[in-house]
Formats: sequence, C-alpha cells, structure tokens
Amino acid sequence: MGVHTLIGERGRHDGVSRCFVGICLANAVMALGDMTSWAPTPPLDEAGYVLVVAGSFAYYAAVMPLYLFFTGYIVSYLKRRTQLVPAVRRAAPLLLGMLFAAYLACCIASLWNGMLFSVTPEEGYARGDLFWISQASVIALHLLNAFLVLCHFGCLTIAERLGFASYLVLPMVANAVQVVSFGIALLNASITVALLIIFISIQSERKALLARRDRELAEARASIMLSQIQPYFLYNTLTAIRELCLIDPDEAARTVTDFSSYLRENMASLTSSCPIPFERELRHVRTYLSLEQRRFGERLRVEFDVPTTAFCLPPLSLQVLTENAVRHGVAKREEGGCVRIVVREESDAFTVVVEDDGVGFDATRTVDDGRLHVGIANVQARMETLVGGALSVESAPGVGTRATLRVPKAGEGCGESESLVNEAVPMEAAYLMGSRVKGGRAR
Repeated sequence: MGVHTLIGERGRHDGVSRCFVGICLANAVMALGDMTSWAPTPPLDEAGYVLVVAGSFAYYAAVMPLYLFFTGYIVSYLKRRTQLVPAVRRAAPLLLGMLFAAYLACCIASLWNGMLFSVTPEEGYARGDLFWISQASVIALHLLNAFLVLCHFGCLTIAERLGFASYLVLPMVANAVQVVSFGIALLNASITVALLIIFISIQSERKALLARRDRELAEARASIMLSQIQPYFLYNTLTAIRELCLIDPDEAARTVTDFSSYLRENMASLTSSCPIPFERELRHVRTYLSLEQRRFGERLRVEFDVPTTAFCLPPLSLQVLTENAVRHGVAKREEGGCVRIVVREESDAFTVVVEDDGVGFDATRTVDDGRLHVGIANVQARMETLVGGALSVESAPGVGTRATLRVPKAGEGCGESESLVNEAVPMEAAYLMGSRVKGGRAR
C-alpha cells in the first residue's frame, strides 16, 4: 500500500500521502522486528542473540514514528478541510519532537540497562521494569490523535470517520490485550487492518480525486487564460492609449509598455503548470493596477503591505482576486474605492489578503454571474493541488470583499528558476521591478 501510494503521488509533494507511506514503512519495520525477536527459541546462540536484540530494538524504535506519522496524517488531512485549533498548530510540533527524542533515548538506553526490554541468551526477550513508559507514550499519542479527530469531527465524511476511528480503536484494543496477555502479538495485525480500511476509505478516494483534479486543471488552463484577458479590459485600455496619444505621447508610450507586459505575463501563465515566485505574480498585479489607475483615475486607490515575497503560489491566483476586487467591487461603486494587498508570514504559512471597500455581495447566496465564480473556483482548485493551500472569501453588501490565500510552508521550491522568471518580463518594463507605492498610487 505504501509503494502504491508513493508511485501514485507523482511528485505532488502531498503531505497526506507522505505520512501514509511513513505509517506503512514504520508498520513494516515493527512487523519485521517482531518476527525476528520471536523466531529464535531460547537458549540463544550468538547469532540468535544478535537477531533478537536487533529485532526488539527495531520494534520498539518504530512504535513512536508510526503514531507520529499518523498524527502528521491527521494534521495534513485536516488542514485541507478546516482551520486547526491554534493551540495544536503552536504547541504540537515542539511537544511531539520532545516526546520522540525522549522515547528514542529510552530505546537506546534499553540496549544497556534493559529499562524497556532486555534480551539474555538463557531467556531471550523479556519486558523491562520500565516497560510501562513505552505504553504510556503510545497512549498519550493516541489521546492526542483522538482529540484532533474529535475536534474536527464535523468536517469529515462517514468514510473518513470510519478510517480514522479504526486506527484509533483497533490498535488500542490490541495493545491492551498484549499488555495483559504476554505472548499474544496482535498490534501489527490490527494496525495493518486499520491501514487497509484507511487505504480503501480515504487514500483510494483521494487518489481518484487528485487524478480528476489534474484533468480538470488541464482543461481549465485555457479558460483561466481567456478569463484574464477580458474584452472590456482590452477595449478600455486601447481606448485610453488612443486618447493619450493625442494629449500625452510619453504617458501613452509607458501605457503601451505596461499593456505589453500584462499580455506577455498572461500568455506565459497559459503554459505554466508549476507554482511561481510571489514576487513575479506581484509585479504582474502592479502592472494591471497601473493600467486600471490610468483609466479610473482617483476613483481607484491602491495600497500594498508586502513585507515578504519569499514564497510561491499558482500563477494568476493573486491576479484573479485583484481583478475581481476592481471589476466587481470598486468599479461598481460610483465614488470608487481602495484595493489593498497585504502579505503576512505565520509560523506555518504565508497569507495573502486582497480586500476592497467596494459594493460587496451576500456570501451566503449562490449567484450565477459567470466569470467571477469560475475564476474563484479555478484559484481554489489550483491552490489545493499545486501548493496544498486554500482560498477563503468573505463579503458583505455595502462593506466590501476580503479574499485570503493561505500558502503552507511546505519547503518545496518554485517550479521555475529565477532566470525563467526574468525572461517572462519584458526588458523595456524593467522599471516595474522597482515600482513603489506612494500616496496610495502605484508609481
């Protein structure tokens, strides 16, 4: 199951699948260690003694990683569905790391002092006086995993609840039987059964969903491109350039440069299937807003609060949200308004907020108004598939709209090198890279 999942991942860098593979690997090590520690019959010769010691150590050492991988599986899975409890996000990594380090130290120490287990040539394997420490550690992780699942129970489907419940209940029952009745080995079998249930009820469904998403993204790429080059925007920009040619030729030339940069970046995004540096996406948005400010004048104000750009996101994701803010928010308000782009770095993710004080809409109602929802749906799908992120939109009539992109700190690099990024920007538009915002206007 682990190999099947690993092959099916196909470079997606999916934390859920990686944790599932880790669970399978740790369970395989436990099973192998358990078999080798019980196979030789006392009294043990030298080879049998070494085999039992190695098997016992492998079994004990793999127990903690197995449950830690399951904790990671739950966390990675839930992060795609809902916002995790803040205390879990902040404290869990440190506490789990300390627990693993302490447990591994006990396993290593047992090779000499027999605190968790001991092996002698005469009697073979035996539990140590502090065997209860290994059981207490497992119970603590089980309680943590149960807490995570129960806190977010409402966002899970029936199949997902069954899968998680099987991994919480079956190993605990088997472990209790083993503690009471020494010599009965049920833990590995129960974990394997639970893994099979998870594989059937969750992993197989996720693989089919990801494959379907891949097809949908491939089909949607062209529509994303077309949705970003709206006829109204082309007509209005060309009309503005024509008027500038008569009254301000220099400004007309700068507008043509911006327009060329905008079109080239959109064309480049059509063939881009990897995340791109946020700095590149931000340059594209600045170009777009510069063009729109020439058309709307003082009706469109722009503010940026971007202390960091050291992350990647799907191409045209920020662009879609910004265009929606201008077209469906500020432009529909007679006196205009302000579009604000804010970036914040959290402990485990970057958040990008695009907000406007335009007309807003009722977020509780489903409105079939064409391209707006198509663009949002595409951004949501690409965020989840390409970077494991999420998009949330909040709005209220007469107040404005707030769209938030959340990009996890997954540790993977961008899909394109900086040289390719630079090539995507016209040389004559290089001044945009140093663009600044002064008095709410992009310059």
